[in-house]
Amino acid sequence: MARYLVIGGAGGVGSALVSSLKAAGDDVIASVLNDREAAAVASAHADVATFPLDLSQPASVVQAVRAAIGDNRLDGVAVCAAVAPIGILEMADLDQVARTLDVNILSALAIFQAAIPSLRASKGRIVFISSMAGKVAMPFVGQYSASKFGLEGLADAMRREVAGQGVHVALVEPGGIKTPMVDTQLAQVSQMIEELTPQDDALYGHFYRGFRMAAHASHISTASTPEQVANVVVRALTDAAPAARYAAGADAEQLIAAAHSLSDAEMDAMMAAMMSGETAPA
Repeated sequence: MARYLVIGGAGGVGSALVSSLKAAGDDVIASVLNDREAAAVASAHADVATFPLDLSQPASVVQAVRAAIGDNRLDGVAVCAAVAPIGILEMADLDQVARTLDVNILSALAIFQAAIPSLRASKGRIVFISSMAGKVAMPFVGQYSASKFGLEGLADAMRREVAGQGVHVALVEPGGIKTPMVDTQLAQVSQMIEELTPQDDALYGHFYRGFRMAAHASHISTASTPEQVANVVVRALTDAAPAARYAAGADAEQLIAAAHSLSDAEMDAMMAAMMSGETAPA
C-alpha cells in the first residue's frame, strides 16, 4: 500500500484522483480549502484524512503541508488545486493576478519544499496539474496561461535538480475538463458581456463571445471528464518509467502538437480563428 498526498482533494480532478487511489488500496491524505470541502471528502471517503490549506497564502503552505505529512512514509504528491480567472489583460485586477500566481506557482514551490524530504526518503514522485494553456498562451485566459507557463518552467527545474536523488517530477497537461467551474465561467462571461461599455465591446467584445463559444463547445463535446484526467495522474504517479509530461485529452494533444509544429504567426491565426464567431447560446 502506497501513501499519497492530494492537494485539492475535493475538486473535480482531485476528488476523482482520491477515489482512484483509494480503489487501488492506497492510503490518501487530502488538502481542502474549508469545512464544506472537508465534509464532502469525508462523505465520500470516511478514511481519508483532510487538512485545511489556503494556497493563496504561500508563506504558510510549507509548515501546513509538513505537519500533514508527519513522520510517516510518503510515496507521492499530486497538486490538483488551481484558480482559473478569465478576462482581458488590459482590464485585469493586479491583486487578482497576484493571487493567481500565488495559488498556481508559488504554492506549488512551497508544496515541493515541504514534501521533498519525505519523497527523497521514499524515492517518490510529485505531479503537478498544468494545462494545455501552459503550452499555448490563449486570449482571455492570459493570467491563467502565465501561471501555467511559470509552473511548467518551475517543474522542469525541480525535475532536473532532484533527478539524481531518485525523486521524479512530472506535469499533467489537460485540455478542457467537464467540471462545474466551466458552468460558472460561462455564466460569468455572459454577465461580463452585458456589462461591457460600447468602447470595450468594440475593442474586445469578440474575445468574450469567442471564449464563451469555445468553452461551451468544449464542455459539451471534447472536454475530458475528471476521472479521465485522474487516470493520467495515476499513470504519472505509478508508471515504471515515468515521463516528464503527460497530455490529457485529445484537445490537449492536438493543441500541444500544433504549438510544436506551427510558427508564431500560424498560432496567432489559429487563436484568432478560435476566438471568432458566436454560436453558443447566451
